[in-house]
Amino acid sequence: MGDAGAAAALPSSCLTPCHGFDGIVEEWKTSTHYAAFISNLGGEEIATWTGAQACGNCHATDALEQRVSGDVTTTGDAGVTGLASGELNYRAPSGALAEAVYAGNSKVASVSCVTCHAVTDANDPHRTGLPYAAGSFPLRVPVGATDQPLIEKSPDRTAVVGTAVGARGTSNTCIWCHRSRKDVTNYVNADNVLTSTFWGPHEGPQADVYSGKGGYQYAGKTYGTSTHEQGLQCVDCHMPTVQTPSGRWSNHSFYAQLSACQSCHQGATSFDVAGGQGQIRAAMKELQGALNNAGYLTRGTTAPYPPLQPSELADGHFELDLTRPGSADGGNAHLTADQAGALYNYIILARGSALGVHNPKYAKQLIVDSYVAITGLPPASLVRP
Repeated sequence: MGDAGAAAALPSSCLTPCHGFDGIVEEWKTSTHYAAFISNLGGEEIATWTGAQACGNCHATDALEQRVSGDVTTTGDAGVTGLASGELNYRAPSGALAEAVYAGNSKVASVSCVTCHAVTDANDPHRTGLPYAAGSFPLRVPVGATDQPLIEKSPDRTAVVGTAVGARGTSNTCIWCHRSRKDVTNYVNADNVLTSTFWGPHEGPQADVYSGKGGYQYAGKTYGTSTHEQGLQCVDCHMPTVQTPSGRWSNHSFYAQLSACQSCHQGATSFDVAGGQGQIRAAMKELQGALNNAGYLTRGTTAPYPPLQPSELADGHFELDLTRPGSADGGNAHLTADQAGALYNYIILARGSALGVHNPKYAKQLIVDSYVAITGLPPASLVRP
């Protein structure tokens, strides 16, 4: 019996750092990446997320592997200028703004180990039988000191070339997916007709806010950035090194850790440092109300699309708000660039700013300018920094 029990024991090389009860895999299972995988496993969204659409570029298991290798589908002979740096938008032969389509064969929507890390027969302990060596699973995307990922926003409308957001090392991996998927420069036109609840930036556009570059920026205004963007990377707050009984590893739950804030904000007991999130929440409520009064917001998913109701305006879940099709004038409203830009900014902040934490200064500037564009007056709760 003793020999049989000993033979059944897992070797320590399997447990550290991945498969122990305090290991990376167990941390990952607490993440939204894992929750999305489980909630949709075998569900109707799998075909969408991994099929011949743009979604698989981030949601499919081999999403980054395909993009890094240049394996995406575009219309005609068109190509994506900055594909090797994460860009997905391009100008189709028709002249229309387009997004590269996932070209892989994955049937599983799961952001897991092999999505971000290059695991091969040569370095996989399951294949080699050798103990894991720290650093042996390199990240798939370029993470060198001079590698600069691109967000979709182009500097002007002459071409679709994206914008570099600065060298971010290992955080480049996050930026490749946590992006608006829309080139706001070429997406917002002089005349904009709202025909879909999906108008605007995609969910999870944190990189566009964090970089201080991805919003609709108003002519004649200057835009700055916060010390968070200047001195921190995504992984500093979302993947700080944690001490476990089996060793020290980067946290793979991906949830922001208050301990990371406390290294600068000593004594902080929440992410609402110095009331910053509360201030952004109040200003976002003002902007939400202004956009709703103009007829641009809904949470309805089928026609007729009602404007936000009092309970929805009060719940603080800005990220749930959708663009209201056929709004304002009973038909398909025609928004100027500045009006559409205000709606775009609201959505990108609602879905990617963490109530301003990702870039407090930039978030405040976008809120104030967007509110003025809709109402003609500044918000009562916020002064533009």
